[in-house]
Amino acid sequence: MTKELSHFDKSLFDFGPLACEYDRWYDTPAGQAHDRVQKEDAKRLLRSGHTGERLLDVGCGTGHWSSFFATMGYQVTGIDISLEMIAVARTAVPGCAFDVADACNLPFGDGAFDVVASMALLEFVSDPTAVVREMARCTKSGGSLLIGTLNRLAPLNQHRLSKGRHPYSSAHLLTAKKLREMLQPYGKVRMVASPVAYHEKRSPLANVLPRWCNSLRRSLSGAFIVAEVRT
Repeated sequence: MTKELSHFDKSLFDFGPLACEYDRWYDTPAGQAHDRVQKEDAKRLLRSGHTGERLLDVGCGTGHWSSFFATMGYQVTGIDISLEMIAVARTAVPGCAFDVADACNLPFGDGAFDVVASMALLEFVSDPTAVVREMARCTKSGGSLLIGTLNRLAPLNQHRLSKGRHPYSSAHLLTAKKLREMLQPYGKVRMVASPVAYHEKRSPLANVLPRWCNSLRRSLSGAFIVAEVRT
């Protein structure tokens, strides 16, 4: 399956040169906080895998999310258009299968996976609708599509965009409304985007204003939207 693919035919930003340092974000306090919240949100929507259930991680990058999905019990296959990212994933995440492939033309049969996921991919591809269509094709009936994407309307991402720095300046960030419209043809959409501050133990608001926190969660105010569709 492995072959050279053109990043700029399909991708809005070439992450390859960042492969070896990409995961350093998760070593920072902010990165750890965001990572914890995003994974909590994913667990709210995606059930644990049963024996033999397969999950395809589309745009897997260095395999960070692939590793997480494996801890949920899935047999994980990760694909990415970046050869450099796949090289890191193969070294960093034993127990998962990784290969280079185009998200717009997935090299798998119809209904090949119980779950097809993409985390922080759609905002960096030139044709997100085509990617979702391919993901849905590869998801078996009764399976799940799981999408994670940067929330265009979140203050953090508005700040990132205002600075004009890559990769954010190259991305086409989605709103919750746009993502819902994209996913609705494939089934009922469930969606969450929890604000990071209200998950922190050190935040007094998490204890003093729990009802307000729950309201913020429902408002999809967080920086990262996680959505699930049962096909």
